[in-house]
Amino acid sequence: MAINLDILKAQYLQHDTSTQIERLAANLAQIKALAQTGMEEQLAQELIRESQFLIEWAVPSLNLETKLELATELVELQRQLSRWKLHWSTLWSNSNDRLQIAKHAKEWSDRLLTFSGLLAS
Repeated sequence: MAINLDILKAQYLQHDTSTQIERLAANLAQIKALAQTGMEEQLAQELIRESQFLIEWAVPSLNLETKLELATELVELQRQLSRWKLHWSTLWSNSNDRLQIAKHAKEWSDRLLTFSGLLAS
């Protein structure tokens, strides 16, 4: 999955915050599904990196007076994604660790969808 980051960024930033957050939640849902099956390791890694970019692009445009909680959540998610990336080969090779990734990715996806208004809190 080779992506042109300039095009992705331009398209991503054209959307409102809710749509941006929904895109990030969709990436996490895909990571969850891949981790559950243990297939497509490279794709899962690419989705993690893409998600990191999405967060980097979304946070600066947030109004911290009204979206501070969301910004804080995104920073924490960025930290989680970085931890996964740092230990990726070890985590992916262990089925229990992959199931933990799947569990956490679902939790993060649900939290983000709550912020975007698609899930009730």
